[in-house]
Amino acid sequence: VEKLTDHPVSTSDMILGFFPTNIFDALAKGNTIQVIIFALCFGVVLSKANSQQKYQGLVNGLEKLNQLLVDLIQLVLRLAPLGIGALIASVTAENGLTVLIPLFKFLALFGVGTLLFLAVLFGMIMIRARMSLRTVMYGFANILIIAMTTTSSAASLPVEMHDAEKRLGIKKEISELVLPLGMALNSNGLAMYLALSCVTMTQFYGLSLSFIMMFKIVMLAIVACLGTVAVPGGGLVALTIIVPTLGLSLESIALLAGIDWFAGIFRTVLNVVGDTTTAIMIAADEKQLKQVGLPAKN
Repeated sequence: VEKLTDHPVSTSDMILGFFPTNIFDALAKGNTIQVIIFALCFGVVLSKANSQQKYQGLVNGLEKLNQLLVDLIQLVLRLAPLGIGALIASVTAENGLTVLIPLFKFLALFGVGTLLFLAVLFGMIMIRARMSLRTVMYGFANILIIAMTTTSSAASLPVEMHDAEKRLGIKKEISELVLPLGMALNSNGLAMYLALSCVTMTQFYGLSLSFIMMFKIVMLAIVACLGTVAVPGGGLVALTIIVPTLGLSLESIALLAGIDWFAGIFRTVLNVVGDTTTAIMIAADEKQLKQVGLPAKN
């Protein structure tokens, strides 16, 4: 908590703090942002060095290690509802229903932010790709329903790719490249969720945030979204990365975990729609967007 209030940090020190001087020290201290920056730099160097497949064994080993860690996370998430239920019951018993009011405000704000973001995205493709509102609504109808019911970008991908081609007119070459890549790297909803969650947690503790701290939260939210698990509950995994970096306790996540399914609806909708609108914009720029017939009105 002291990190938020007692030790103001200059912008230059904050930027330098993103880069580790000793990666093992960063790992031992749990300095997640430095670990992420190191991993990004290491990945770029490894990709360049492996252009002749000389380091393919190392790449395969890292992929297998990543899969093992994902499996471990999934195991923990299966047990999480029991612990979350017990924590929510305990907190509510001690503080009463008033503790739920900030959670309802959080969901309401997240919902409003989602609607505003969708309006901006739809407005952009209507202008850039010259699509009518009816075409946009028809093209995104199934995608939105699947995203809301599964709360998983990975589960939504097959329907997303099908409708991107059949209902929105994106050529197969564009959709097969942009949409899977966007699922792993483009997480608009998750970034918004992480930023709002951190601000909400600081309000739980009655703390105020400086501009520099808010900027750091936004940067952490963006970086933490890269390669995040695209399954229900993945937002909580990303949240465990950011919360300790801000000096807050991991127990804070338990309160938001109780409403994670509802937040997951907003997250997934923004993630999936963001990927699809990106594909539409690229297809329009590359002249790979065809006109699709709409069903006749009854």
